Amino acid sequence: MTARQGCRALGGKNEQGTSTLEVAGMAPLVALLVLILVQSAVTLYAVTTAQTAARQGARAMSQGDAPSGVVRGSVPDWMDVTTTTFGPGSGVKVVVDVPDLIPAMNLTITRKAVMPGDSP
Repeated sequence: MTARQGCRALGGKNEQGTSTLEVAGMAPLVALLVLILVQSAVTLYAVTTAQTAARQGARAMSQGDAPSGVVRGSVPDWMDVTTTTFGPGSGVKVVVDVPDLIPAMNLTITRKAVMPGDSP
């Protein structure tokens, strides 16, 4: 007699298939957790990218170049970016739209940078 048969003989319940139900119940929670972690990583990457793009755009503007091309070149193609300039000095404001992995999460990251202009 096996342990399972002994358990049934003593009036124990048949627990066959319960692990499948437990996995099926936990799978959506694990998938949601993974999705949240990936969205967080993409958002942190967008923050870093926006700050770097703003600094590079301000540096280009302080040297007399157009900042929008430099900003667009420093942001990946899969991110939407908007560049505006402001003064005094060589100020650049970069707005990056973070890709939405979780529906209804419309995140935008705004970063500003100012570089002093070249002195004559």
